[in-house]
Amino acid sequence: MTMIDIKNITVKSDGNPFGTHRVIEPKDVLPQPALKIDNNMDYIYDNEMLIEVETLNIDSASFTQLKEVNNNDEEKIKEMILKIVEERGKMQNPVTGSGGMLRGTVIKIGSKFKGKTKLKEGDKIASLVSLSLTPLKIDEIIGFKEGTEQINVKARAIIFESGIYAKLPKDMQESLALAVLDVAGAPAQTARLVKPGDTVAIIGAAGKSGILCAYEAKRRAGITGKIIGITGRDKSLQKMKDMKF
Repeated sequence: MTMIDIKNITVKSDGNPFGTHRVIEPKDVLPQPALKIDNNMDYIYDNEMLIEVETLNIDSASFTQLKEVNNNDEEKIKEMILKIVEERGKMQNPVTGSGGMLRGTVIKIGSKFKGKTKLKEGDKIASLVSLSLTPLKIDEIIGFKEGTEQINVKARAIIFESGIYAKLPKDMQESLALAVLDVAGAPAQTARLVKPGDTVAIIGAAGKSGILCAYEAKRRAGITGKIIGITGRDKSLQKMKDMKF
């Protein structure tokens, strides 16, 4: 059950479908390249959707950079994430430029947004647009999910009218669904490109995206094809061997 009091949320009009009405600095750019966007959640525009965020799935490059610069100190990583969001109004790593995605519950749907979605308030979704363009307000970082780039939070976010998202399936663990949706485009592109008999090389084949791409490439290339996995670590090499496909 949500802890957000939606009765006190003001609704504004004349929002831009691409979210430029939330851009603070510099003006006349889209939310992603903007240095700072408006993450005030006391109001939404009538073409926005308000999300109560439960999990942030930080982009792998960003998460790796955050760990390295903070020597894997979780408290320091938390502080840096909070600082980034406070300064920029979104989770966009200033070094990598990347963001990630989120999982949460639909709290309020603007009237001009509502006609363009089959979602209803209370539905669980994952965002399929980057956190680097998503207005985000973090109230608390609860903790990290070991072995993943996922962070449990108490937060709120805005999905713009032009944003894309997926309703979470009920037959899959939500954290797993989030991980899969995070890289959903990669195996889909693999399916389009790989033909029977092809030889395919995948750099980083032991990673989340790499595993899905390797599996799909094997399916498409068939018994006459060859899949080559490339990795720079012995542990990852063993992981690929253990997959047996």
